[in-house]
Amino acid sequence: MVAAKRREPRPFARADADPRRRDEEGRLHLVVQPDPRGGAPSLALADPVFDDAWQNDLALAAASAAHAALAAAHSREGVAALGRTIMDATSKLIDGLLSKAGDRPVACQSGCAHCCYQAVGVSVPEALALEAHVRTTRTPEELEALVARVRATDDRTRGLSSAERLSPELPCPFLDEGTGRCGVYEARPLACRGTNSLDAEACAELLREPAARAAFVAGERTFPCYLEPLRAFHALSAGLQLALDELHGLETKPLELTAAMRILFDDPARATEEWLAGRDPFQAARGADSTDNPRIAALSGRRRT
Repeated sequence: MVAAKRREPRPFARADADPRRRDEEGRLHLVVQPDPRGGAPSLALADPVFDDAWQNDLALAAASAAHAALAAAHSREGVAALGRTIMDATSKLIDGLLSKAGDRPVACQSGCAHCCYQAVGVSVPEALALEAHVRTTRTPEELEALVARVRATDDRTRGLSSAERLSPELPCPFLDEGTGRCGVYEARPLACRGTNSLDAEACAELLREPAARAAFVAGERTFPCYLEPLRAFHALSAGLQLALDELHGLETKPLELTAAMRILFDDPARATEEWLAGRDPFQAARGADSTDNPRIAALSGRRRT
């Protein structure tokens, strides 16, 4: 097999040649602003993506960081480093938000894993950061066992809807069920970092009681949580996706965690090279972005168009 040619990062747009990729409706979300003093151009949003200004500021900051990172290192290692940078920034931001939250404490604790039985959406930078983490923190035997667990979980969950994937019978392959702890906590996806609950018993009921779970999937029940951490992760994720898509021509539709990691474990070099060349080697992992849950828009804070 001939290796895919490495794609050079897209330059900033010029007045006579706009290299940015538009979405399916012909829109561009990122605007390139030349520096009148001759410095590096900066980015701005053409229109707000979110209702709250602070979320738009976060999205723009993430887009700028992603563009700068890929312009400096358009490689598998560079993308993984970008994923880890966004992960660390998300945790730092969310920790700050929660420290200023109301009097009601967050119920999430080590060993509480009720949220680890559902589909999780990830971007390619997150997946590459996670793959790099497990390859450097596992022995060959441990890595082999983990990869086998990922493949087995993917076999069981491939093609399931978000509602079907929410099940006490379908744990995340990175969950240590014996301790109830995340086995990749340091490199967990952005969605996991933003998730929080103020009532662990409510989470347990919504996962394990069929009637409660059906009501949750239908949008008739929920659990108490702080919205700001959820909206922070959505904003950072949106900015990351906009930069990769519009400025670098890379596929950014969300991936389902287990399926994406199986692709990377099976052939990481090929998958990454094809993705950096503008192709879509992760198409089989699509699905985490498909949901009819009526709560998603309200939780994310996105503007409704």
